[in-house]
Amino acid sequence: MSGVEEQASLLRVLINCAEKAANIARICRSNEQLLALLVQEKIGSEANERFEHDFKTLADVLIQETIKHEVGALFPAMKDAILGEESANFTNQLGESVTIAVGATEEDTAASLQAVLSGHEDAASALATEVHRDVSFSSEKLGEIAQLPDELDYGNLGIWIDPIDATAEYISGDTMFTDFPGITSTGLDCVTVLIGVYERDTGVPVMGVVAQPFGEKLEENVYSSSMFWGVCLPTVRAHNCDFEARDENRRLGIFSSSEQSDILQRFLDLGYEFAFSAGAGHKALKVITHEVDVYLLSKGSTFKWDTCAPQAILRALGGDVLDYAASVADQKAVPLKYLIEDAEADADWKRNAGGIISVRNVDVVDELLAKLAEQ
Repeated sequence: MSGVEEQASLLRVLINCAEKAANIARICRSNEQLLALLVQEKIGSEANERFEHDFKTLADVLIQETIKHEVGALFPAMKDAILGEESANFTNQLGESVTIAVGATEEDTAASLQAVLSGHEDAASALATEVHRDVSFSSEKLGEIAQLPDELDYGNLGIWIDPIDATAEYISGDTMFTDFPGITSTGLDCVTVLIGVYERDTGVPVMGVVAQPFGEKLEENVYSSSMFWGVCLPTVRAHNCDFEARDENRRLGIFSSSEQSDILQRFLDLGYEFAFSAGAGHKALKVITHEVDVYLLSKGSTFKWDTCAPQAILRALGGDVLDYAASVADQKAVPLKYLIEDAEADADWKRNAGGIISVRNVDVVDELLAKLAEQ
């Protein structure tokens, strides 16, 4: 592979990884017995304090490790800077702690999975087959994949992965709709795979892929992916997210159902209508697809893996994801950044502690910040 070919392939590799992740998610979800085997509740530092129950699944861990394995093999300069939400440790039915690893061969990966799925060799084998399957996602909606610049420094790039965002929705599968057509409040539509690329020296997100494994329903219990991508580099700005606004004469914000009432009132004062939905990735995606104008979360309950991919796409569209608290305090847009050296000074460095504001058009920010700062 020549240098130019390698550089041009990163975005394509991430898109294919997102589709492989979606395949694994769909396979695990299609079998109720297998899904029941795969679920393990997060405890301690792994859990999100906002939720009474927070789950990780073997699908989460396997997807994350698969993406790390594939990207690390093709782009070794990035290998040590591929980070994700989940730990690779799982506890099997015998109470043994097992580390999930993607092996060099399908047989090696199956052996690792069998340690978790003890007595279910067929399931382990089926998942290992998907991990090692060659995948190339295609869709008319994918658009022309951006050509990345030859001078791109892969050693200066890192990745944040959220293998299955909205895991609780993935497990339950119960769908409820908001009052706005096409926007679900719960269910499989809220599930996303998030892969974001950032510059390690600046912390700025520059490339993002968001996949909805259950984005398009083909028939009962049969789905295909919806895929969204964006690139925002100094010499390349491209995306496949040209969507018209739902209604130019209406303002719509999307929120968590737990958002503070006084903040919602301020949006109401500005003429916004509300939708409430699950999944940070899903809510950010609704901003990307122009179905809503803004997604705000005042609590510090999202993490870098939740925001890196959507932020890169929004930046390609002329929008951004901002630090809510810092932006309100400074009365100017303060974008989120992804500097790893923050880890040395802050044990909670992975968290977006100040909350977030996601917008497709940064021109709406000044009015919002002024209203949110009112006493």
